[in-house]
Amino acid sequence: MGSQAPPPGPVQTLIFLDLEATGLPSSRPKVTELCLLAVHRCALESPPTPQGQPPTVPSPPRVVDKLSLCVAPGKACSPEASKITGLSTAVLAAHGRQRFDADLANLLQAFLQRQPQPWCLVAHNGDRYDFPLLQAELALLGLASVLDGAFCVDSIAALKALEQASSHSEHGPKKSYSLTSIYTRLYGQAPPDSHMAEGDVLALLSICQWRPQALLRWVDAHARPFSTVKPMYGVVASAGTKPGSSATAATVSLTRAEDTSPKLGRGRKPKALLPMEGPGASPREGLLAPLGMLAFLTLAIATLYGLSLATPGQ
Repeated sequence: MGSQAPPPGPVQTLIFLDLEATGLPSSRPKVTELCLLAVHRCALESPPTPQGQPPTVPSPPRVVDKLSLCVAPGKACSPEASKITGLSTAVLAAHGRQRFDADLANLLQAFLQRQPQPWCLVAHNGDRYDFPLLQAELALLGLASVLDGAFCVDSIAALKALEQASSHSEHGPKKSYSLTSIYTRLYGQAPPDSHMAEGDVLALLSICQWRPQALLRWVDAHARPFSTVKPMYGVVASAGTKPGSSATAATVSLTRAEDTSPKLGRGRKPKALLPMEGPGASPREGLLAPLGMLAFLTLAIATLYGLSLATPGQ
């Protein structure tokens, strides 16, 4: 799917990413909310002077670009996901949110192209959730190549490496590397607005401001091309397929699955099925064809006989 080579030089833009979705990977989830926050490396290399007594949550850089959107998933959210995120399919539909479509994919691409390259997406648990889910959404549209120019890293791997490098003891209780746990360890408080895409992105940025220079060195050495990320679930369209051709086929299996859900009805009536001949057909249906043929032959013979009587000389 792409080269495993790291970026051809220091990463210039870190794009902190978080997705909220309808459920766990086994449910073939769909995105309900996304947030991207782009920060140039110079903002992390020269962090602002902390105000107050440590531990103090650092202020975000003054110069950032942010994209935050809610998305209609096109399928029901699991009760657990709705409870955690506060989003449901009905709420998103009531607010007129649109689906993850080609316009949104192009918007993501345009957002990246406004940033200095190389770009690197940073997501917490990104390797197991955010990156594969984003890749699946793009692949369903036949637009898997939209983010091919980007690199990516999972902040769990990065922060675990930095924490272990700064620890004086190799032994001790096993630590949790959830976003909430790391934030609480560093700053003595829980992050605000958890499980909202923008809130989680800001919390991740605050954590990455803990040791920014070490983080940047780790990212430069370990970032991998986003094109190497496999979609979370299988799709029909291949990477790079143009929308409007076989991209439509990529959504067929998903659409069929959604249309069978009573919770997702959009006023569509099922197509009527034509009667099929075979062992299961009724006797009445089986007699229709022979009787029709017999009537046709009788009419033809009568017509020919009438013509022969009307012909002179016979």
